[in-house]
Amino acid sequence: MVDVAAGCSFGCLFCPVRWRRVQDGEIEVFVDLPDRLRRELTMRRRSAEQVGPGKVLLNAATDSFQPIPSLLAVVHETLEVLFSAGVQVAVRTRGLVPEGFAGLLRRHSDLLLVEQTFFSVDERLTEQYEPGAPHPQQRLESIRRLRAWGVEVRARIQPLIPFVSDTVGHLEELVRHIRSAGIERATSSYLVMRPQVQERLETRIPQAHWNLIRGSFKGQPWRKVGIHQMTRLMPIRTRDQGYRRLRTVAERAGLTIGICACQDPDLGSDCFARQSSTDLVGQLDLFPSAS
Repeated sequence: MVDVAAGCSFGCLFCPVRWRRVQDGEIEVFVDLPDRLRRELTMRRRSAEQVGPGKVLLNAATDSFQPIPSLLAVVHETLEVLFSAGVQVAVRTRGLVPEGFAGLLRRHSDLLLVEQTFFSVDERLTEQYEPGAPHPQQRLESIRRLRAWGVEVRARIQPLIPFVSDTVGHLEELVRHIRSAGIERATSSYLVMRPQVQERLETRIPQAHWNLIRGSFKGQPWRKVGIHQMTRLMPIRTRDQGYRRLRTVAERAGLTIGICACQDPDLGSDCFARQSSTDLVGQLDLFPSAS
């Protein structure tokens, strides 16, 4: 896993990632990361005892394709370094891949997998829950552009929010748009509650929505999920019913749905992030951890 920055300008209310050194909407770009990464990979290639990563998940702590020139420049250079070392790269984004990446991605399309993330295509909902992210129609165009460059693209439907974005009508519209961009495979997960997510939702969304969400988590204990100590999952029966609903809608449209094992360890079996790091031998410790 390699992060070129911390923080995000998209301001998604349901995002569980927060960097302690930056405030909401602020970005800290690691401008010297490409040089550090280049030295690290060169050292590993020269050493018979050290093996470099076969796959890398890029930017789990931020979004790779925010419209910030300094960030995009570092992302471009980082991709060049990784591709030159023959490293496969996986990117999950709500952003738009700029035309300036066309040449690089065309040349190395066999080493890149992009997962374009959607919460909804309802403009009212996206303005409320992911206010700084690009419009879903723009993301669909970004998918088409990437596919024209030869890049493998999948979709991610995240998060499903109970009674807000997981209804049949809402899912049918979202799946229809995803399929219209040529996507055949998607991964999904339900809203995961963490203290900072709960605080944002409680104070920033309509009260009617919060009442529905709060009721869906009623009685659920805080538990450790992965590296996260304070996590609440919706009841497994509720999640299972929702995934069945999504899969029924998706099957009619010719879209295959997997469940993210990272976000839903009880029901998940498909995990973009876990697949992307399967061959990684050791974590590249280029920067101090957030803790």
